[in-house]
Amino acid sequence: MTISLEERDRRYKAIRELMIKGKLDALLVVGRGDCFSRGNIRYITNQGIIAGEQYCIFGLEGAPIYMLPGKGPVVARLRKAAWNLDLREAPKLAEQIIEDLSRLDKGNKIGIVGMGEISVPIYLEVQKKFGDRLVNAVGIFEQLRLIKSAEEIEKMRTAASIADKVFTTLKDIVRPGVIDYEIYGEVRKIIHQMGCEYSFELISAQGADMNLFSPTGDRLKEDGVLSQEISPSYEGYYAQLPVAIPAGEFPPRIRKIIPVWKEAVEAAVEAMRPGAKVSDIHLAIEKVVQNHGYISPWRHGHALGLDLIDFWSLTDNNPTVLKSGMTLVIHPDIFEPEFEGVGPCAGYTYVITDKGAEKLNKVDIFD
Repeated sequence: MTISLEERDRRYKAIRELMIKGKLDALLVVGRGDCFSRGNIRYITNQGIIAGEQYCIFGLEGAPIYMLPGKGPVVARLRKAAWNLDLREAPKLAEQIIEDLSRLDKGNKIGIVGMGEISVPIYLEVQKKFGDRLVNAVGIFEQLRLIKSAEEIEKMRTAASIADKVFTTLKDIVRPGVIDYEIYGEVRKIIHQMGCEYSFELISAQGADMNLFSPTGDRLKEDGVLSQEISPSYEGYYAQLPVAIPAGEFPPRIRKIIPVWKEAVEAAVEAMRPGAKVSDIHLAIEKVVQNHGYISPWRHGHALGLDLIDFWSLTDNNPTVLKSGMTLVIHPDIFEPEFEGVGPCAGYTYVITDKGAEKLNKVDIFD
């Protein structure tokens, strides 16, 4: 199962309508094969496993031109799996980009989607050719990608169910003495066995802290707490389930924060309604945290979808208006004032609906 051709056509039509409105002849879409910057490329190609820098030229008509890094098995597989893309093996990448953009140029603007990902030499060549007609067009993709279609939301439901399966398994294997490599390996095994191409996990077996890393060989102690972000990507779409699981019982410092965490989650869910601002969610959580005498040095969540962080995070000044179809993860950030890095790293993935927020995960972390 993959993204349907109907969904592809919906995206292409919407992008081109916005291009016409913005007087854009073509888009140069740039990305990298990682969890934070592959989303724009995948949105128009349905491909996301190639490592390194990637370029795709999207015009007002015809198939998008996908620049491939070279020949080999990956390219051969893409030729069979791609959405009728114009696949180009481009050893002289800058020259190929200039040639294809020039062919689509009618004298209007040329947009770049992914200014932070484009290499300096290629940017300078494109800028030299098109001058002040070259503009940042990421707003087109942000506008469209933040509102998920029913098909996209179903992918995220599946990703959330995979994360739930991982959590249920972790509860059975987390115990004193278990090494973080074993936990990490089991998480990856489940995620990929259930059909995910890639995933993102951070882990700490030192305690319930949010300063998470890759596994380092730590063993859980009797009073230890596993902190892990479980983030499977199913057919490109992430769901996230940050969890805290005790090796035995939660230590007192963590146990007393859990009711505050639950109250903060309830406040966030109440604030997550169409028409509210992202900052409203942040402030609702902050009110609970501060009323109980705790602090929040980090963010309480972020949008997610084809990228792990899909354009925005929860902040006190984020004016983004919530709309039905938006998806995000909420993980209240709660620490003691002396901030020793201790707090329950936990949260859920949600979709905004006409009625409010729907939790995509079916588990309860602190039941």
